[in-house]
Amino acid sequence: MAALESLVGFAASPVLEARLRRIPHLVEACAAVPPDTEDPHWAALLDAVTVQETRLFRHPVQCAAVAHHLPAALARARAEGRPFRLLSAGCATGEEAFTLAALALEATHGAPGIEIEVLGLDLCRPALASAEAGIIAPGLGDPLGLVPADLRRWFLDAAGQTRLHPSLRRVLRFERRNLLGLSETGFDVVFCRNVLIYLTEPARRAVTEALCAALQPGGLLALGPTDRTPPSAIACGESLWSMPDV
Repeated sequence: MAALESLVGFAASPVLEARLRRIPHLVEACAAVPPDTEDPHWAALLDAVTVQETRLFRHPVQCAAVAHHLPAALARARAEGRPFRLLSAGCATGEEAFTLAALALEATHGAPGIEIEVLGLDLCRPALASAEAGIIAPGLGDPLGLVPADLRRWFLDAAGQTRLHPSLRRVLRFERRNLLGLSETGFDVVFCRNVLIYLTEPARRAVTEALCAALQPGGLLALGPTDRTPPSAIACGESLWSMPDV
């Protein structure tokens, strides 16, 4: 547990401890080498203990608030002559990144000709492989159950089967990354929902500061409903904040 805390910021919990007890062979193998997310033993252990619960348009009210702010944000990026970039930090199997891509492409109807980039980051290799393949997991019930009716076309093929639209695939990119080491900047929208709750307080502060630093001035940050308001942020919706435009 101490190694997981220092390596990726995970906080001790009964759930995490139970998951570790189910993989004693990996725990033993990791004890023999220094903690390193790139080490094959540690990578396999992280694959086994990370939480991968997600779905399309999770927290619909927040997604609607983001959609409301997107036209102005797109117009700003277009005026500055740069791509419009969105980040899903802790993307799991990709449904959050798929959601961001659909919202952004839908909003470009009012700002054609702008390049869209959606980056999803996670530590779990099987989850990232699913995201890169564009697989929409069945989950519990209808995978499109929370998707607004007018946006379902982004997730259905001509036969009415659940499938990621090719236009979404073209703007999506996924990478394996430790959020404690996040240093990339220049994003107009950042989602990091239901991730910080699994971290220690120092790790939460560090990741939140990195997420704020990753935003363009005036960019939007969407956190989970239980996460705290970041310092210096301006509330603009349910669990949605804007960084000061300075």
